[in-house]
Amino acid sequence: MRTGSGLDNVSVQAPLMRRVHFAISGIAIVLASWINVAQALDAVEITHGSFVYHSQEENKPQVAQPLNTDVQMKVSGWINRVTVTQTFRNESDYWLNGSYLFPLPNEAAVDHMRLIVGKKIIEGQVREREEARKQFQLAKSRGQKTSLVEQSKPNIFTTSVANLGPGETLVVQISYQELVKYDKGEFSLRFPMFVKPRYEPKNLEGKDDSYPSTETILAQFVDLSYGYGEHRAPGSKVNIEIDLDAGVALSEITSVYHDIDKHLVTHNRYDLKLVSDTPANRDFVLRWTPVSGSEPVAAIYTQQGQTHKEADNSKEASDYALLMLIPPEIGASSVIARDLILVIDTSGSMSGEAIVQAKKAMGYALAGLGARDSFNVIAFNSDVHALSAQSLAATAKNIGRANQFIRTLKADGGTEMGPALTRALDNGNHSTSHQDEEDFDSDGVRLKQVLFMTDGAVANERSLFNLIEDKIGHSRLFTIGIGAAPNSHFMERAAEFGKGTFTYIGKLGEVQQKIESLLYKIEHPQVTDIELHYGDGTIPDHWPISIPDLYANEPLLVAIKMRPKIYQASASELIVSGMIGDQDWHSSLPLNERKSAAGLDLVWARKQIAALEMSKDGVNQARVKKQVTALGLKYHLVSQHTSLVAVETNSAVVSNYASMVQTTPFGWQAPVGYLPQTGGESRLLIMMGMILLGLGLAYLASFGLDKGAGLRQGISLLIQNRLKKASIQTRGDYGDYVHVPTKDLES
Repeated sequence: MRTGSGLDNVSVQAPLMRRVHFAISGIAIVLASWINVAQALDAVEITHGSFVYHSQEENKPQVAQPLNTDVQMKVSGWINRVTVTQTFRNESDYWLNGSYLFPLPNEAAVDHMRLIVGKKIIEGQVREREEARKQFQLAKSRGQKTSLVEQSKPNIFTTSVANLGPGETLVVQISYQELVKYDKGEFSLRFPMFVKPRYEPKNLEGKDDSYPSTETILAQFVDLSYGYGEHRAPGSKVNIEIDLDAGVALSEITSVYHDIDKHLVTHNRYDLKLVSDTPANRDFVLRWTPVSGSEPVAAIYTQQGQTHKEADNSKEASDYALLMLIPPEIGASSVIARDLILVIDTSGSMSGEAIVQAKKAMGYALAGLGARDSFNVIAFNSDVHALSAQSLAATAKNIGRANQFIRTLKADGGTEMGPALTRALDNGNHSTSHQDEEDFDSDGVRLKQVLFMTDGAVANERSLFNLIEDKIGHSRLFTIGIGAAPNSHFMERAAEFGKGTFTYIGKLGEVQQKIESLLYKIEHPQVTDIELHYGDGTIPDHWPISIPDLYANEPLLVAIKMRPKIYQASASELIVSGMIGDQDWHSSLPLNERKSAAGLDLVWARKQIAALEMSKDGVNQARVKKQVTALGLKYHLVSQHTSLVAVETNSAVVSNYASMVQTTPFGWQAPVGYLPQTGGESRLLIMMGMILLGLGLAYLASFGLDKGAGLRQGISLLIQNRLKKASIQTRGDYGDYVHVPTKDLES
C-alpha cells in the first residue's frame, strides 16, 4: 500500500504539476507582454490638453471641455476676484481620467482650488511643481479623487482630474485675481473662453525652452498642418455672474459681445448676469464708465498682511498697496511730431476676419497722420516686406502708395515676428525721405512710435522680449491684438518692454474707434518721468521698477510692497512726482487715510514673478526658478514652478476609461486633429515584449500542442484572480492611466 500509494500520488500529481507549470508559463507571458507594453506606452506622455482621452469605442484620442463652466466675479474698484467652477459628469460606464486646458485673463493670479465630489470638499494646496505632480499621481494610482492645476504658459492653465467614476459628478473650482483695465475714461474686463493655436518658427535661435513646445501643447487638439477649415465641434456652455462695485457712480455698463441682465443693488453697485448659457467660442468683454475729471488723479488702495495667511500684527509684517494714476479725459499736451511705423501680421493665423480688421486698422492709422509726421509700413509672415527702405513723408501721394500696398496683402505663411520687430525698431534710425527743419520736433528728432498689429500666435516670447529690450532705445512700441482670442500675454509684455500700451480689437465695428483712440492717446503724453518716494525720501519696493509714461486715456498701475510696520511711522505719506509738459507735478497721498482692498499682495507677487520670468536667461535660470518657486509658495500662487494639488482621503476602486469633444474660437474653425504619437524608446520596448512573448510560446510548445488547453486555462485563472483583487491599471496610449476591461484581457 505504501509503494502503491506513492506511485498513485505521483500519477495524480503529475497533471496538477503540469497545470501549475502551464499556469506559471502563462503568467510569464502575460507579465512580459503587459510590463513591456506598459513601459512602451509610458514613453508617450502628454502634459497638457483639453481633456484628452483615448476613446475605447473609436480607438483614438478625443478632446473635450467641461459640460458647464460657471464664472463668479466680484469687482471692487480696480480688483477683480474670480471663481471659475467647472462641472464634469461621467455619463459612460467607465472610469474617467484626463487633463483640461483652459485660458485665463493675462496675469491672472491663481491662488485657490477645491474639488467637490458629492458633499465632500477637498481643498487644494500649493506645492513645488514636481512634488505636486508626485502627490497627484500617487493619489490617482490609489483611485482617489484628485486634481492638479499647473501653468503651461503664463495665461494658459491646466487642470488634471483623475478617477471620476461612472455617473459621478466632479466640480473643480479655481479662484484667481486680476486687475481690470481702464481706457478713455472707462473700465473693462475680459474673460478669455478659448486658446488658439500658435505658430512656432523652425530653427529659432534663443527659443524659450522653459515651457513645453507650443506645438506639443496645442497639437493635442488641433493639427496645425490642416489649416483653418470649416469644422465646428459642439460648443460648451458658460455662465458668468458679476458683483460690480466700482466705488463711484457709473454712467454706463456695456457687455460688448453678449446680452446681460443688469440689476442696481446700491448707488454704485450692480449685479450682472448673462441672459442665457453662452457657447465658449468668443471672449466675454464688459465695460463700465465712471464720472471722470479734467486733472490727473492719483489713488492708492492698501491691504494689511497676506490673503492666505492669518493677520500678522507683528512689527516686521508688511502691508501691500496698489497705486493708480488716472489721466484726465482730455489731454493738455501739444501734439508732437512722430515717425509712425505700422507693422502688420499677414501669417496664416490671421486669415479671415482678422486680416480684414488689421488692414482696416492700418487705413485708419494712415488717415490720422499729420503734416509733420513721417511713416512706413512693414508686413511680415515667413518673410518681411516693407513699403519703403526708409520712412516717408506723410503726403497724400505717399499715403496713397501705402494704401495700395496694404490692399495687396494676404494672410499666408508662418509668423517670423523677430525680423519684423528688428526692421521696425531699426527703421527710425534711417533718415527720412524729407529733411526740412519744420518736419522735426523742437529737438530735431521725431518720436518713433511702432504700432504692431498681430494675433500674437507665436511661442518664442522670451527671445522676442529680449529683442525689444535691446532695440527699443527711445522708441515706443504699441501692440494691437487682432481677432477673437489674441495672445494677450505676449502683446501686453511686449508693450511693457516697449514703454507703450496694448489695445484689443475684437470685431470690425471696433476698428475705427480703437485706432482713433490709440492715435489720439499717443499724441498726448500726460505725465512723464514718474517717480515714487515716501515722505522721508526713501523709495518703496514697487513694480514696475522703471515706471512708464502716463498717456491720455490709459491709466498707470503700480504694485507696492510697503515697508514693515516698525518703519511706517516715518513714512506717513506716499509722494508721486513727474512732469506735465515742461512743468513739475506731484501728488501727496496720506497713508493713514487710505482705502482698504483685498488681494493686493497677490497682485504684487504676480508682478514680481512676471518680472523675474522676463529677466530669465541662460545664466540665471536656476536662480530665477528658485525665486519664482519661493514667491509661489509664500503667496499661494500657481506659477511655472508651483502647482495646486487637491487629493481626497478615501480611496476608490477604478476600472475602464472614457472620452468626450472640443470647440473652437469664433472666426477660425479648425478640425479636431490627432495627437503626436512619438515615444522615444517605445518601439524598442514593444519589440522586446514581442521577443519575450515568442520565447514563452516556444517554451510551451516544447511540451506538446495538447497542452494548449492548459495554457489557456492557466491564463484565464490568472486573470480572474487578478481582477478579483483589483482592477488592472496600466498607462494609456496618450499618457493617462487607463484600466483594461475584463473582456479585453480574456479575449
